Amino acid sequence: MAREHWFFIGGALAVLLPIVLAVAIKKLELLETRADAREVFSTVGGRKLHLHIFHAAGAQKKSPSPALLLFHGGGWRFGSPQQFYPQCQYFAAQGVTCISAEYRLGPNHLPDIAGAIEDAADALAYLHDNAARLAIDTQRLFAGGGSSGGQLALALGLGLHRNESPRPAGLALYNPVLDLSPCAPANYLAGEGWEAISPQHQINGGLPPTLILSGSEDPEVTPKMVSDFCNRAREVGSNCTNIEYAGQYHGFFNDYEGNTYFEKTNSAVLKFIQDVE
Repeated sequence: MAREHWFFIGGALAVLLPIVLAVAIKKLELLETRADAREVFSTVGGRKLHLHIFHAAGAQKKSPSPALLLFHGGGWRFGSPQQFYPQCQYFAAQGVTCISAEYRLGPNHLPDIAGAIEDAADALAYLHDNAARLAIDTQRLFAGGGSSGGQLALALGLGLHRNESPRPAGLALYNPVLDLSPCAPANYLAGEGWEAISPQHQINGGLPPTLILSGSEDPEVTPKMVSDFCNRAREVGSNCTNIEYAGQYHGFFNDYEGNTYFEKTNSAVLKFIQDVE
């Protein structure tokens, strides 16, 4: 192999190895992080589903706190509640109880999105039923999530789950899947019943105040998708706000070394929670 090739390989490794190491360290840190509590809210196919709860600072010593229920991304097939541990730590320190939820995943076949929506509904209902014990104000119980998890939160806000089930007070969504129609990137995961679970096609006047955080360069949730969704939501009388971050791609909000957008999105969501009455 020519000397210049070795120089190229050495240079590439010098660039890539620190990045790989930083990501590995961050994953280890998340594995070491512990939620304040883990509670079973449902059992599906013999598997217990947990809520990973981060209590608001001083929540047991004062009036009930606002709360944020989050659903991780991963195309309804992968991922874990640990994705939102960094956000939950931040919100809990700011006086907001934060809960990262498990839900059924389907890694080896088409995911059961409708089933995952029911898991999300069970999680929300559990928090309502246990609000007094958890010191949560149900009038300020928000839902949110990233990508596919954002679709689950939207399903709760749009009432795509069981009749008479509670809806969130507001939605804080990180590049959420909005459109599952045949022309959309995520359609292949939705199957033939895509329309019933596609937020863009189920918008109604019951949608609570909604904040969407998105990247201008996201190929999965494009600026047009976000614009179309918010415009339609406003047409039916709902409050939909989008903050678009220039030059950012899918998943830009996650916590990793040097990512200023982690802090920016945290601040935006906290302000949204504080402003919704």
